[in-house]
Amino acid sequence: MSIKIKTLLTSIFVVTSFSSVAETISTEDVKTKFEKLLPFEVTTVADAPIDGFYQIESEKGIFYASKDGKSIFSGSLHKFEEGLLNLTAVRQKELASTQLNSLHSSLIVYPAKNEKYFVTVFTDPTCGYCRKLHSEMSQYNELGITIAYAAYPRGGVNSQMANTLKNIWCSDNQLQAMDRAKADQSIPSKTCSSPVDKMYNIGSALGINGTPAIFLPNGELVPGYQPAQQLLSTLESKG
Repeated sequence: MSIKIKTLLTSIFVVTSFSSVAETISTEDVKTKFEKLLPFEVTTVADAPIDGFYQIESEKGIFYASKDGKSIFSGSLHKFEEGLLNLTAVRQKELASTQLNSLHSSLIVYPAKNEKYFVTVFTDPTCGYCRKLHSEMSQYNELGITIAYAAYPRGGVNSQMANTLKNIWCSDNQLQAMDRAKADQSIPSKTCSSPVDKMYNIGSALGINGTPAIFLPNGELVPGYQPAQQLLSTLESKG
């Protein structure tokens, strides 16, 4: 069995029953029911690219609910034709571009002198591969890759690492604070209106479940660490 088909089979679908309330329920009813049953805020409910279902876009990703109000599933929806186009991933890329743009002014940026590519990396300074990526920053920059950090505390917004990330973003010298945190050095505690919670929520909505999580300029997620030359090849292959 190929990896693509095996992945498809294992990702289809965890189905949870809703109580039946009507033959067809409205988008507003779907939003209300979803937010009542699950602790996620819904941003959009619209027709899904599959008959009889709504597509729910939430702060924790994309879900699909039947229009009769009986079932909901999460997972990847594929076109059942040659190539098995992942419709969920296509929509997630569109959402990623919009949501990442909303963070642009808050990112901590390590610029390439001759920039060819700008990538957004969700990071947690305690993550081993995040530290490895950071230690090779000059290699990325020399290849024309600008690294822009967003915060993703793996323990959640109430964790100690979230506090550390907030201290970094509130620092008078964010680059220096990030460098120190990546080297496991202490940084001063500071308070400000930081974007860390927003970054974490957006990262979760975009499907991040570990760090580093690299978003390419087209909004595509590359999970995990990639050495500089490998990342350059990935970027070049995506046009």
